[in-house]
Amino acid sequence: MRDDAKSQPARLDFVRNSRGADRLTRPLDIARKWSYVTDVRLTKDHLVWKHAERQRVGRYWLLNGEVARQAAVTRQDAERDGRGILDEFRNLCDAGDEAILRYAQTWGVLELCRHNLPSCHGLSLHVPLRLPDPLATTDKPQALNPNDPRQCVPLRREPLATWRFFAAQARALLNIAADLQGVQLGDDSDWAVLLREGIAPARSVNAQRLCMRDVLEGWLKLGHIKPAIDDLSGGLTWTGADLFGELAVQISLTAEARDGQVICVSCGRPYEPKRRVIRRGFNYCPATKCQREAAAKRAQRYRKRQRTPGRGVSPKLPYRGLFQGRTNDPLFSQ
Repeated sequence: MRDDAKSQPARLDFVRNSRGADRLTRPLDIARKWSYVTDVRLTKDHLVWKHAERQRVGRYWLLNGEVARQAAVTRQDAERDGRGILDEFRNLCDAGDEAILRYAQTWGVLELCRHNLPSCHGLSLHVPLRLPDPLATTDKPQALNPNDPRQCVPLRREPLATWRFFAAQARALLNIAADLQGVQLGDDSDWAVLLREGIAPARSVNAQRLCMRDVLEGWLKLGHIKPAIDDLSGGLTWTGADLFGELAVQISLTAEARDGQVICVSCGRPYEPKRRVIRRGFNYCPATKCQREAAAKRAQRYRKRQRTPGRGVSPKLPYRGLFQGRTNDPLFSQ
């Protein structure tokens, strides 16, 4: 049996990223949707936020691409500083209100709907996952998003208790994943955080591994994670919610003892990167054919820069957004 005196950091050694300097967060290239969330602040045990104002351009209403750009750059800066989206989230169950606010301002919000779930959640989960109670709102219920009838509408008001609820589940998932990888049974207190009342896995490692997969499937459904075709690269990628979906994929990788997952833009196969990847960039797997294509692309970009007037200055790259702005950030380059 597991030594109960074992410290929490040592317990999680089984699920740490072997290339991540003692971190839980994995390098991951997931296509997160553009975030137009602004003015995230605290008020009466809740996080409240706003959507960026739309602008009328001709016959169309457009969102300000600078808001989405700044949100992505903020996340990238945090990653460069050695911060981890999963490492910080698992600690929020015991954190103060200000810590949750700082996390949301860096990594994004949960975008909770009236069901007290991420607004992109599946309409039918069919898993034994314990869920928070629906929110009691006085507003007229608007169940579905008029732009996408498969999704709810975020309320822009998120209870801190719900943040701590999901952070506690993330911690329990990591604890159980570490126990199972050490061929030990998960702790009953961790399973109680994850499973509905009256449900418990059998006392065997194989049974608990199957139950763990069911719980992870519930998290992936809440995050609406699914494969998609990248319009720019033509390769396969994964897409999901702005925050919850990425957390679900991160935890799934730890449970499978994977160091990360990036999709090669050449062959479309997933591979484990050996270094930090450019999110939404052009990443190539170690296969010889793909590395040759990567070298050819680099040479092509080099020749193009040599032909560009004023090559001593890095040229502005096209911004992947509605306003067709310009930026040097590779996240937004073609």
